[in-house]
Amino acid sequence: MKRILSALGLMIASFGFVLTACSPSPTQLKKVVEAHPEIVFSAIKADPKGFFDTVQGVQEQARLASISAEMDKEFDKVKTELASPQTVDIAADRAFVGSAGAPVTIVEWADFNCGHCQAVQDAIQKIVKEYGDKVRVVYKHLPILAPDSKVAAQYMEAIALQNKAKAVQFHDLLFANQNDFRVGGEKYLKTAVKSVGADLAKVERDAKGATVKKRIADDMAQAKKFGFDGTPGFMVNGAAIDGAYPYDFFKRVVDYILQSHPSGAAAASPSPSGSGSTN
Repeated sequence: MKRILSALGLMIASFGFVLTACSPSPTQLKKVVEAHPEIVFSAIKADPKGFFDTVQGVQEQARLASISAEMDKEFDKVKTELASPQTVDIAADRAFVGSAGAPVTIVEWADFNCGHCQAVQDAIQKIVKEYGDKVRVVYKHLPILAPDSKVAAQYMEAIALQNKAKAVQFHDLLFANQNDFRVGGEKYLKTAVKSVGADLAKVERDAKGATVKKRIADDMAQAKKFGFDGTPGFMVNGAAIDGAYPYDFFKRVVDYILQSHPSGAAAASPSPSGSGSTN
């Protein structure tokens, strides 16, 4: 970059400026560069790598600033919604990770074909690992990207009827090997079912049954209720988060909830009837 600036200085000097104790004003520089754009072209040629490194650096700074501003805006929205949280129905037999009685409940709507859903999994898993029994993550479905997205969701819920832990393993396996699923479709799903140790024949039957189909339909209807028209979408103690935010954002939200509701009163456990809610 120093070579670029040096080259620019020498070239501008050749057009009438003497660069000693004083420097040309921004207005003067602008006039010269506009009149003689070859100055910039020559400077880039003098140090092309420095030029592109600088451009990429500026772009990255702008991207990070934009993300930070977006996260601040989303966090303010979450705080507002936590003051008047919405109710999220959660069946007692729903697959989840973390503690059932956790003070923070994160409900995720995802599509197994969604790249953003895949990207956010590391952040969510890190939150679970860090906060232990203070957090519960419940998995729901919004399969909108491809026909086999709904098939994958049905397979997961069919596995959950056998064993919720195996359903979670299936969930994690599909996102960890998303490209294999995209290429292999239902054939890969069957391989994944076997990999987690579930009964494939029973999964195939239950995936087509009324119980599983109703669960997926209810998930999709609830996502619409909360305004999610894309994936992923989250409800955290009744506050909506639309999109795949990084770990730092989710940590900020979880910390805020724990500080505001240390007793965990903001998150209710499923009722004995088999349906539950969280605020």
